Amino acid sequence: MNSETHTRARQDGEGTTVFSVASLELPPTAESVPAARQLVGGVTGHLPRRAREAAELIASELVTNSVVHAGTPFTVFAAVDEDSVELVVADGTGWTDDDPDGTGNGLLLVGLLAAEWAAVMEADGKRVWARLEVDDIPNY
Repeated sequence: MNSETHTRARQDGEGTTVFSVASLELPPTAESVPAARQLVGGVTGHLPRRAREAAELIASELVTNSVVHAGTPFTVFAAVDEDSVELVVADGTGWTDDDPDGTGNGLLLVGLLAAEWAAVMEADGKRVWARLEVDDIPNY
């Protein structure tokens, strides 16, 4: 597993802005799901609990889909500031509609939590991304 994390703080007239990015290359195994959650949790530590948990849940769903449906090594990327979280999972296969049991609701959940999300086909696979707006996540 190859991991990289960078954090920068910028001060302006209104205070300090924290911007963190992290990425991790993972194998297509079940152990990759908690590894991705840990990566996202590490860069969202300065956000409210509700936003951290939503970001970790979205990462879990995207990674699980990659493990189950793509079966190729993949990269998880997270970019975070006080206002938003961008998550990307890029794997080595195109889009598949195989949910033989009809039990998959992960992307529905992603759609409910994220301000927007999409899947982008690339020459060597696909990139699925989601963006959360911290203020859009309901308090509980």
